[in-house]
Amino acid sequence: MTQDVIDRLIGSSEALIAALDAHDVDAIEAVLPAFGKSVADLKSPGGGLPSPGLKARLDKALALADAARARVRYMADRTQQRIDMLAQAAGRFDCTPATYGRPGR
Repeated sequence: MTQDVIDRLIGSSEALIAALDAHDVDAIEAVLPAFGKSVADLKSPGGGLPSPGLKARLDKALALADAARARVRYMADRTQQRIDMLAQAAGRFDCTPATYGRPGR
């Protein structure tokens, strides 16, 4: 694993977070391939010795990944709430719960 691989992961994570915060679907779709490639590159074995600042860069990459994950989960919950409210407004009580709850919790 090299510094370059981690820098690409950080850059693509920051771009994904910016796209998620902007609610820009086109930007999200555009950045996902680069993000996926950077994650795949991280998984592949690399040669050489790690640089001294590698742990700090990895910590930053993990924090950004967690921030992106939290945004995606929040947006998914909000979308499900809106779907449920629309179904309730349409009188479709057969396809939505009467109260909002997160599955599996």
